[in-house]
Amino acid sequence: MAPKGKGKKKGKGNSKKTENRAQEPTPNCIFKPEIISNILSRLPLKTILQYRSVCKQWKKHISKPDFIATHYRHSSSLQSTDSSMIIIQSLVNESNDHVLLRHKPPDSTVELNNPYPCVLSQMSIAGPVNGILCIFRPSFGDVLTLWNPALSKSKMVKLSETNPSQKVSVGLAFDSLKKDLLILRIFCVPPFPGCTKTKVEFEIREMKYPLGWETLKSRTNYFYIDKPSCDAIFKAEPYWLSYDYEEYIPGKYQRLVHFEVSKMDFEWWILPFIGVGDYYANLANFEDSLGFMVWKKTDNSYIDVWEVDDKKFQWRKKCKLGPLSGFCRILGCLRNGDVVAENDDGVLLFYTVNKSEVVVQNDENLYPCSVKNTLTLYNTKKGSHVIFDCPEGLLLIEGMVTIEPQDGLKWKSLLSTSEDFMRAL
Repeated sequence: MAPKGKGKKKGKGNSKKTENRAQEPTPNCIFKPEIISNILSRLPLKTILQYRSVCKQWKKHISKPDFIATHYRHSSSLQSTDSSMIIIQSLVNESNDHVLLRHKPPDSTVELNNPYPCVLSQMSIAGPVNGILCIFRPSFGDVLTLWNPALSKSKMVKLSETNPSQKVSVGLAFDSLKKDLLILRIFCVPPFPGCTKTKVEFEIREMKYPLGWETLKSRTNYFYIDKPSCDAIFKAEPYWLSYDYEEYIPGKYQRLVHFEVSKMDFEWWILPFIGVGDYYANLANFEDSLGFMVWKKTDNSYIDVWEVDDKKFQWRKKCKLGPLSGFCRILGCLRNGDVVAENDDGVLLFYTVNKSEVVVQNDENLYPCSVKNTLTLYNTKKGSHVIFDCPEGLLLIEGMVTIEPQDGLKWKSLLSTSEDFMRAL
């Protein structure tokens, strides 16, 4: 006889409905979905990838375009700069092979699997946009390879049938309305006497749509770009330093060219007058604004940082950085304003901007700079380093696969027959 009180009671039992309810994951029952989403979007990428296995709801939510965009907005904010990932492109000393390195303090600098064909001697990079970089071959702008270094995923993009006779400059952009990555190829025709060309021809590829490449012409007057990729990307749109076609002076840029996604066209501004003489110029995402950085190479160099008001179409000098000494060339700056340079020995110097010690000189804010960290890249060729401040992102393009170590012999055998090689790409 069953013990008293242990018998089967009404409403209880092992019904299928009860079993299913008991096996469902419970995180969404504790907090509202929007609270969980807000918490997850602020976590480091490595942690988020681990949390995908908590339950199906989380895995599905983490893959949604809106969540990916929100997470990237947090990871790319200035508050997250200290944990940002810096991608360094360099050449190996003896072989001249291209090497890609990840520098993310306090972790050690590590070499990454390169998704770009190792048999090609030339390689350039455009980006990043939402955690994506585009590797390609200059000056043709082909062998386009989209790469998410944080996820170690890549995809080669089928090229258009256009065979440009001139140099190509590559840019990346992101359409926030369509949640889509865009690739631009600008056909750069150098100025020559008697040329009547007035419009810029370019191609654009929207990665979500299978329509392929679209060839367009700009509505603005012609400009000339002499670099293989865009100089900077700000708010997911590319910018170039360019020349006025009718007043072309090599090394003396006259315009800032910007591709505006909403109009699918270019706009440009005349650069500020910075005086005469030899100088160096660079574009950078400087403290959440587009900075035009200008300096002269001296024993103690100062960098003038200009910014443009894209609503008033006016330039203003934001600040002056310096003095900087002990370097031979400036590679650029990080989003928090830290300047990265290289010395005569090929060592990278990270100059921190000391905002708390600001000095006002001639109505200008002067921020002193000092070397915070150095980085020695062994077995790499000095003068070959290029840096990319690359916040980690979850964005994946359809067709991306995990990057594996390359088989050099396989690529060389494919290279022996150009048709097989291009088919493999």
